[in-house]
Amino acid sequence: MKIIVDGVDVWYNSIQALKSISVEILSNESTFVIGPNGAGKSTLLKTIASIVKPIKGTVYIDGKNIAKLSPRDIGKIVSYVDPYISKSIPSTVLEFLLTARYPHQKIFSFSMPSQDLKIIDRIVKQLDIEHFLKRRLDQLSSGELQRVLIARALIQKPKVLLLDEPSAFLDIRYRLEVLEHIKTITKENNIVCIVAIHDLYLASLYADKVILMDKGQIVAAGDPDVVFRKELLEKVYKVRVSIAKVDGRDIVIPMKPL
Repeated sequence: MKIIVDGVDVWYNSIQALKSISVEILSNESTFVIGPNGAGKSTLLKTIASIVKPIKGTVYIDGKNIAKLSPRDIGKIVSYVDPYISKSIPSTVLEFLLTARYPHQKIFSFSMPSQDLKIIDRIVKQLDIEHFLKRRLDQLSSGELQRVLIARALIQKPKVLLLDEPSAFLDIRYRLEVLEHIKTITKENNIVCIVAIHDLYLASLYADKVILMDKGQIVAAGDPDVVFRKELLEKVYKVRVSIAKVDGRDIVIPMKPL
């Protein structure tokens, strides 16, 4: 399983959000997309999810042109987590989680298969959200809602998991816990996992591969030690960074504006 983004251009009105993007992303790896605001991170994920349609270029998932797949077929393969979903959805947490299995069910099926319920139960326990299953979405804090959104994405059992700022609104414990869990799920299920994130420290802690973007273009891509270079990061982010070796990994610590 791999994703190929081939020569993709995306425009929002008169603004070009992605410029000639070409990249291959493999399964069994957590690929982190980093870059400053406006770099194109979220747009790249939304394009892969077929939420945003490119003006030019093609996205292939496992050799299939995603533009030719139905929304239902995309829903079986791809799960996209948007941290800014509205809380006003009139649903309890459990009802919201149940919808993650809809793409996998037979059309006109009115009952939830026991296997689906087992999947939901396992993920709910792993992310420690059992205690608010009966609460409405609008009763959750931002951090609680974020964990529910990630749980729903995992319950969908996708082949491609797209996470836009999964650590947003979470305290430090849950940031680490969620990213640890995502990394484990990626390896255990051999899925493609792409994480768009602002936090360079967390990216350097968990990324197997890194894509650095700026102004709608890919500046660098590859192993962490290729991308997490002091001069490169300082040029793109306009901040002073320090890079420390911790347990064999290059950990990026932003220091101050340049």
